[in-house]
This record gives sequence, structure tokens and C-alpha cells, in this order.
Amino acid sequence: MSDFNPEDVIIGDNVRRFREAYGISRAQLAQIFHISVDAVYRIERGQTGLSSSYAYILATKLHCDMNFIYGITSEPALVDLDNMEIIPMTPAAIAGRLRVFAELLEGMTEAEK
Repeated sequence: MSDFNPEDVIIGDNVRRFREAYGISRAQLAQIFHISVDAVYRIERGQTGLSSSYAYILATKLHCDMNFIYGITSEPALVDLDNMEIIPMTPAAIAGRLRVFAELLEGMTEAEK
């Protein structure tokens, strides 16, 4: 049995899936992260956790949707930063988002939650 952190395994697998889906080699990702190819391999296997620095690089340099990396969405996607709508986080905007999430939760069964 593995002593790996289960979250690190999920995140590592999603890093690998993102990398493969967009044709990025392990060597290229290692160069972008400024680490060895073996270090990328260990991240992808879940032996090493994904540091916040590498997550930041994935999000900003590779425009990776971090919801996929962290297992929130099931398919890898690139974030289109140029056409992204910026919503200021005012109290009214936060309240509006909370209402949307509450409505989504109301429509879900207990099993889906």
C-alpha cells in the first residue's frame, strides 16, 4: 500500500492529464517549473505535492484551469484570460454568487451533494 497523500495523487494525475492533453512533454514542464524531469515525474505520481509556486505557474504561464488540477472539474481546459470577465468582489457581487450556489444546491439531491 502506498503512503502517498491521496490528494497529491489526484492532483498529480491531473497535472499529467493536463500536460498530455495540451502536448507538453515532461521535459518542457520541468523547464517551465525550473526543476528536473524526475521532480515532475514525482509530482505526477503523487509522491511530491504540487507547491503553490508550481500551481501559480500552471495558472498564469500555461493558463491552466486550476479547478481541473484540484479535481473540481473533470476535463482539462485552458483559461482564456484575454476574454475573461472581471467581476469586482463587492458585497453585492459576493451575495449574488452565494445566491447562485444556494440555488444550485437546492436543485441537487443529497447523493449529488
